[in-house]
Amino acid sequence: MDWELTLERAKRAAEFCAAAGLARFRVEEDGIEIEVRRSPRPVRPPTAVPAAEPSAVPSPNGAPSRETRAAAVVKAEFVGVVRLARPAVMEGTVVGGDRELAYVESLGIRNPIRSSGPGRVVAVHVSDGQPVEFGQPLFSIESA
Repeated sequence: MDWELTLERAKRAAEFCAAAGLARFRVEEDGIEIEVRRSPRPVRPPTAVPAAEPSAVPSPNGAPSRETRAAAVVKAEFVGVVRLARPAVMEGTVVGGDRELAYVESLGIRNPIRSSGPGRVVAVHVSDGQPVEFGQPLFSIESA
């Protein structure tokens, strides 16, 4: 038995468990069983971070002027593959306070990504089936 390889597998399993926010992870391969357990921590909803998003606002004389509005950036809380909700959310879509925008599939577990409040989607940063990393921006939503 190659202990170096086994230790590397255990290390990767522990890193995945931590990145995915899992309390327990078990894998069995080639007659080797690896189980990682850690103290569970409360799962929090996707983080919304204010970001400046320019949007065109008509001025009184009819020419568009540039005004900066704050938009919340919804980021991935898990490593996995993103699947857009149906019907797919596109730029300009008005969303309610707790609408499921997409989900990140990680080890066959569906982790929903929800809007943090009512607003209008100003940017979709991912496409359906795209692999995503922890903290990667998924959507920008302008407050209603």
